[in-house]
Amino acid sequence: MFVNKAFKFKLEPTAEQEIMLNKTAGCCRFVYNYFLKLNINQYEKDKTFVFNHQMVTMLPELKKQFSFLSEIFSQSLQTAVRNLSTSFNNFFHKQNAFPTFKKKGRDDSFTCPQKFRIEEEKKRIFIPKVGEIKYRNSRPIEGKVKSITVSCSCGLWYVSVLTEQEIQEKPKTFDSPVGIDVGLKEFAVLSTGEVIPNPRFYRTLEEKLANEQRKLSRKEKYSNNRKKQLKKVQKIHSKIANDRKDFLHKLSTRIVKNHDIIGVEDLCVKGMVKNRHLSKSISDAGWNMFVNFLEYKSLWQSKTLQKVERFYPSSQLCFECGSKQIMPLHLRTYICRDCGTNIDRDFNASKNIELRALQLALA
Repeated sequence: MFVNKAFKFKLEPTAEQEIMLNKTAGCCRFVYNYFLKLNINQYEKDKTFVFNHQMVTMLPELKKQFSFLSEIFSQSLQTAVRNLSTSFNNFFHKQNAFPTFKKKGRDDSFTCPQKFRIEEEKKRIFIPKVGEIKYRNSRPIEGKVKSITVSCSCGLWYVSVLTEQEIQEKPKTFDSPVGIDVGLKEFAVLSTGEVIPNPRFYRTLEEKLANEQRKLSRKEKYSNNRKKQLKKVQKIHSKIANDRKDFLHKLSTRIVKNHDIIGVEDLCVKGMVKNRHLSKSISDAGWNMFVNFLEYKSLWQSKTLQKVERFYPSSQLCFECGSKQIMPLHLRTYICRDCGTNIDRDFNASKNIELRALQLALA
């Protein structure tokens, strides 16, 4: 089985190289927005769209019209067009919303599918039209390199190296099952009895973020002071996102390594965040990201991730005898009327998720 893996490293460009990186990202963003606008106008005119092949063939004429595009690696521009085409296809198949215009400072990235060169020993990477740039190599790159994507976040440049690797599939076993009940008071309760505290990364820095955003709102638009303050706000957002991702990666890796079958609830997070009282806490928890990590890591390790039905009453069933009773949210202890089982509500739910996951996996 072949899988794609990405390795992300921090770049250390010179001042001249940083100018060229900004130019490349800006031109790719310009081409993307140009053809998006062209498609919108075309649809308003005769209800048709300009698709990938047509857009790519229009690039040489566009370079004549806008000479600055000739300074940029041509394949990066073509990839930007293909990304737009993919966005349209996802929209037509109802997988995503209609594509939106890219914005400077938020969508600064470009891809090089060819002509790049990585020298791991020297910790250098050659990017077409930019040159050789030093990068911080924290781990070796494994597999066949397919492409590189360069992006900017909070004024820092990163390179993501996409590789293809062959993984030997192992026979699946069901010796060590676990059920996971996610929540807000505790991030997760496992059917093994382990309780994972909720770190609440956003809530921890919420007051500091609000203060910095207040300062940002008072800065004069387009001024240098506003740009400096914007970077401070971006750094706080980046820290929250990176801390959350690090926590979820470590937790998901440990669970997949120690268990053969993993049961989780199929939650509708998109609907749950519409609750104005809980939306901020639900978004802060990152349940969807956690399940996504479990999903691909289970595939790589030949483990089984089993999603339990969305409306399965895991909190209302007694895991000992199977009897059902209504459990309002304020009741934190499950006391069974039939068999007398007295157990923590979330632990009972995790045990039921484990049992249901085993039933579905073995069916």
